[in-house]
Amino acid sequence: MPSSMDRMRHLLSTAEHSDVHFLVGDGDAKEILPSHQLILKNASNVFEAMFRPDAKKEQGQNASVNCPAVIEVPDVEVSAFKVMLSFIYADDLDELDGNNAMALLYAAKKYNIPDLVDACLQIPISELRNVFFAFAQARLFKLEAFSLKCLRYICQNAVQLFESNDFLQIDQNMLCVFLDNDLLLFSDEFEIWKTALRWADEKCRQNGIECSLENRRAMLGSALFKIRFTNIHEEDFSKFVVPSGVLTMEEVLGVYQFNAHPFLHLHGIPGLYSLKFPSHGRIFDWKKAKDNRKGTLSLDIEKLSEFAGESVGSRRLSDAVDINGFEWKIKAELRKKTDDTDDKKCLGFYLWCNAKEGGPLNCVYSAIYRIVSEKREADNCIGTRCDCVINKAHIVRGFTNFITFEELMEPSNGFYNREDDKVTLAIDITMKDEKIEKFIADPNKSNGTLCMEIEKLSEFAREIKGSERKSEAFRITGMPWKISAEIEMEYENNEKWLGFYLLCDDASEKDEHWSRKCSATLRIVSQKNGTEDLIGRLNNLIFDKKSTEWGFSNFIRFAELMDPSKGFYNREEDKMELAIDFIMNETKMEKIISDPNKSNGTLSMEIEELSAFAREIGGSERISETAVYIKGMPWKISAEIVMDGVKSNEKRLCFSLLSDDAPKEDENWSCNCSGTFQIVSQKNGVSNFISEFDDDVFDYNENKWAYLYSISFAELMDPEKSFYDQSEDKVTLAIEFTVNEAKPEDKS
Repeated sequence: MPSSMDRMRHLLSTAEHSDVHFLVGDGDAKEILPSHQLILKNASNVFEAMFRPDAKKEQGQNASVNCPAVIEVPDVEVSAFKVMLSFIYADDLDELDGNNAMALLYAAKKYNIPDLVDACLQIPISELRNVFFAFAQARLFKLEAFSLKCLRYICQNAVQLFESNDFLQIDQNMLCVFLDNDLLLFSDEFEIWKTALRWADEKCRQNGIECSLENRRAMLGSALFKIRFTNIHEEDFSKFVVPSGVLTMEEVLGVYQFNAHPFLHLHGIPGLYSLKFPSHGRIFDWKKAKDNRKGTLSLDIEKLSEFAGESVGSRRLSDAVDINGFEWKIKAELRKKTDDTDDKKCLGFYLWCNAKEGGPLNCVYSAIYRIVSEKREADNCIGTRCDCVINKAHIVRGFTNFITFEELMEPSNGFYNREDDKVTLAIDITMKDEKIEKFIADPNKSNGTLCMEIEKLSEFAREIKGSERKSEAFRITGMPWKISAEIEMEYENNEKWLGFYLLCDDASEKDEHWSRKCSATLRIVSQKNGTEDLIGRLNNLIFDKKSTEWGFSNFIRFAELMDPSKGFYNREEDKMELAIDFIMNETKMEKIISDPNKSNGTLSMEIEELSAFAREIGGSERISETAVYIKGMPWKISAEIVMDGVKSNEKRLCFSLLSDDAPKEDENWSCNCSGTFQIVSQKNGVSNFISEFDDDVFDYNENKWAYLYSISFAELMDPEKSFYDQSEDKVTLAIEFTVNEAKPEDKS
């Protein structure tokens, strides 16, 4: 006795008692396929709606058995419609294969048959008749997982697939998707350029127009600006790309300028010609690259879910690549989040380098660390390091808390390939021949101004904590000085801040005991007339081998920085400008002969232009110029702006006693002090404000600071308090103190 499935197949094949006919296909391929409304209605709500009596009446169909309804279906292939009917009647998918899977997918989506959709998506990508058409269908129906599978397959097999005629039929939008992908696997970018040009020539022929340079450029459209011309070897670029005439002269010069000075965009120096094309690398094999100065390393972390479950300290390493006498690897390490109280695991992301035997002793590079996104609409997760020095002392550079595993594996972020359980890391490296340019400057010059423009500020603002930009170096007193801008994070409010620093460092300096002292004014330059620069000041900074960077970790919030009303952000050009005015002080204070037995003294300091000082940022300071020597040590007053987080970030003036120049040869010195802090009254008959301190300890490890007293600027500048001389815009501070004990301990 035949099974129920056999009876259903018989009913379909014989068309007995059919009450609806479908005229399927287009042109000469049309065919009438009879069916049964009752069976179709039970398989799909689309058919159910189609066969309602009111729907038939609207369509003018005759529903009688003697005259079955005829429904035209010109947009579905006959073979696909037949397979769909076989599935509806008897769950039969014997005829489903790579040749008809996408046509059948279209029919299954059109008539809303979910099980059939799933069956179509199970066909291996490699068996599909036209993977480009499959990718287009997946995007049309918003089948994200299947779309990513198609995209990965196309990118991994691009060399073979892009030679096919199917590739030449894709539209410009799809070409943009492929050229925009970091994982597009070609031997080098020049091959991608030639492939794109072949596609443009075919589009010219399809449109019946001449393959002129104007038409080639028009056919490529926005896809032209997805090609990474800076990654094409200069010889190929000059010999083949430039003569093609597709690029404008300004675009050509922008590429040449970038290749000659690849650090300009990281150092904030505006070029004569802007670069119109992406500059980050693709995941190529660097061993085969013609240009060994720049390239991209990559690491696929497979079985990511297992890696995420391992213990802290577990790591993955990429294969080593030999570049300029160094072995380079990507190192991924499982870390514990250190920036807040959450017990979360993070991905540590590093560039590891080891000098080969007989190779150079050091090198300098800049690097962009990326977690590659597989979603076109999602950004890569990016961090940037500038002017990193690799030598025996520094072989690993990167980010300890690059991203939490929770964020890394969140599907909506687009980093995690759940199907293959992996993620792809990449580092774009640009190597520099020397640490800084040799710049002969006046050896007696003791002051200067550094400037740096941060271009593409909106992109920089999206990078992770620790990403940085650095200016080119400017030599003062024989040492290289730079601006460093860094992304800092306030985790309590999940806000990004701009860290702003003055940097002095020279790896080539042979004297390990070098030191420089300077004072600096750090400014965000206003871009709007009538708006003041945002200022932070630091005084008597000591730079040496251990302390190469001074500044403000929380100079300004990015939300405030990019607020148009503040006047700091040039939205039209997407940039901002930083400046540092600095002046060198004597490295060591002048020796002052004083009574070695003197144990007490009085310090005083006038803070002039107090209203301007009050507008500076938290951390800005003033230090008295003249030191008083007590017990052979120089003492000063320090006044600093601090922010009171409890009272809505109220600004307060904090002043303290400072032992300014500790004996470098004795790290065990210490002394105790007692005395009074005074704010001097500006009105006759009104007493000074006095606060006492007793037996405060100074030593080498505590930065030589004593008791800190603070007062709000609102109270300090209140006319009724008598501290503020409004006519001269100043306040006077004083400290009377006694050094109770000042004897260096015997190191033995």
